[in-house]
Amino acid sequence: MIKKTILQMSLPLFLVFSSCTSEPVVPTEEEAIERVLVLEREALDNWSAGNPAGYAINMSEDATYMDDIGAHSRKDGLEEVQNYLTTLEGMIPKHSYEIKDPKVQVLGNVAVLTLRYQGYEDGEAGPPWKATTVYHFTEGEWKSVHAHWSLVKEEPEL
Repeated sequence: MIKKTILQMSLPLFLVFSSCTSEPVVPTEEEAIERVLVLEREALDNWSAGNPAGYAINMSEDATYMDDIGAHSRKDGLEEVQNYLTTLEGMIPKHSYEIKDPKVQVLGNVAVLTLRYQGYEDGEAGPPWKATTVYHFTEGEWKSVHAHWSLVKEEPEL
């Protein structure tokens, strides 16, 4: 009889506590857009400070990366991305930058950021870049799962 009473008293507590352990709710579109832009600026602040490996600060363990500098073939996984970015140390001078025309498209727990990047060294504009970064919301945070950077090519004259 005591066992039955303990079980009857324990069941409601179990149900209450087990219902509190659900996955985090995906942020609203506005929250996602704001957070993704903050994370990208954090990564780009590292890059522009002459710390290219710091660009990977918000990348997931299974991230992929490509660019027009030396990552013409895809880099797979955070370790490979960080190893590649480390080879750029000393090649990326400290500079200011401007993000132009950013757009974040939120698709559930995925956000796709496209932008143009303009760096400035001593007031002089460097080559313009365009980028796409894909973020995934998992375990309560946004992480970059893919980034692709390429130089802006001149438009062909028609």
